[in-house]
Amino acid sequence: MVYKYRIAANFIRSKILAHTYKPGEKLPSVQTLSKELSYNSDTIVKAYKLLEAEHLIYASFKSGYYVVKSAIPVTEKNNIIDMVTACPPDSVNPYKDFYHCMEKAIVLYEKKLFEYSSAQGMPELINVLAKHMANFQVFAKPQDIFITNGSQQALYILAAIPFPNGRTKVLVEQPTYSVMLQVLELTKTPIIGIERTHEGIDLSELEAIFKQGDIKFFYTMPRYQNPTGFCYDTVQKKKIINLARQYGVYIVEDDYLADLELDAKVDPMYALGDKEWIIYIRSFSKALLPGLRLGMAIVPKELQNDFIVYKRGIDLNSPILTQGALEIYLRSRMYKFHVQRTKQYYQEKMNILREECVLNNIVKCYIPPTGIYACLSIDGISADNLVNRLAKDNVFISSTAGCYIDCFPHPEGIRLCVCKIENEDIGKVIRLINTRMHRQQKDSCF
Repeated sequence: MVYKYRIAANFIRSKILAHTYKPGEKLPSVQTLSKELSYNSDTIVKAYKLLEAEHLIYASFKSGYYVVKSAIPVTEKNNIIDMVTACPPDSVNPYKDFYHCMEKAIVLYEKKLFEYSSAQGMPELINVLAKHMANFQVFAKPQDIFITNGSQQALYILAAIPFPNGRTKVLVEQPTYSVMLQVLELTKTPIIGIERTHEGIDLSELEAIFKQGDIKFFYTMPRYQNPTGFCYDTVQKKKIINLARQYGVYIVEDDYLADLELDAKVDPMYALGDKEWIIYIRSFSKALLPGLRLGMAIVPKELQNDFIVYKRGIDLNSPILTQGALEIYLRSRMYKFHVQRTKQYYQEKMNILREECVLNNIVKCYIPPTGIYACLSIDGISADNLVNRLAKDNVFISSTAGCYIDCFPHPEGIRLCVCKIENEDIGKVIRLINTRMHRQQKDSCF
């Protein structure tokens, strides 16, 4: 079903792209456009709000709507269905709220935001984070919290610095976050993989790997893993923690989607184990704003000196303006409202995706209750071929192949990201995947 306000928005958008409505020009009034399109005024207001969220137009108080003056060319939407991009959509993007927080931070902190600051991070933000993280059963002292340029910087530092256990290899789940594999390659860190399925990992194999004695740390995403959406249960988390402690292996816990957790009783590994052996990493990009590029790491005391030395070597400090704005945002009601709205958004997407997989008899799939990633197993056919064929239909999905260590045996799989897709397009994608899969299977029989 195509809503009238979207039809109206498409009409206005096309005129903006064709420069019928020029940059800086005032748009027709709601009443004028309502008569022209034969829609009621509420429909036109919703269309204008949608275009305002896309930053194509802006509202001027008691004046009306205007086309945004922008040097950046805007490309017209061309029916592309994107299940690759991991970026919050405009409908849940808290851009305006965060912009307000940036303005307030400038007033509150003044010139402090434009001076050099501690490489550890802005003290005001760190203190707020220490209180904020307690809501997730993560109890850390301010002196143990380090602000980084996204979680990626924290991962790079941890891969590069020496660890007290004197070991060199990093154990990763297979599949795992592709950026982590790039980090380990760039730092020339030896990598070992262990298979992870929706049921977890083989604990006997994990113990055998730990026994080898050269594992520096085990990198894991316990909940809503990228690229699969897999989650460990509490029992398995505790067993992994106990094995790591028994064999002197650190755990690097990447809890990038903790904000989306639906079950308040689900605790991170950091809350369950010995804090001297667990490094807890959190990002504010996926659930908030990708361009924010702020993350945090809770680092055990033995690693802190090396961590801060490497952090200073990369940059003197993470951006202070965005740190100040984040501190205000976390203290306000805006954060709670945004998280509630975002949870509902992703839960709805996953519910629709699950229903469509059932309707189309796709049984080899894992659809988590929330999160941004789900995965399909398509053994017997080429995931890359399927990706390429769907791209010809303007449907973009990704293979999980890039999330594995070279030469690590793995099934053919598809990662589906629900961030950008419209609800009405989810069924279309699943039907296309189903059709293409059956065609490839038939072709492979000849």
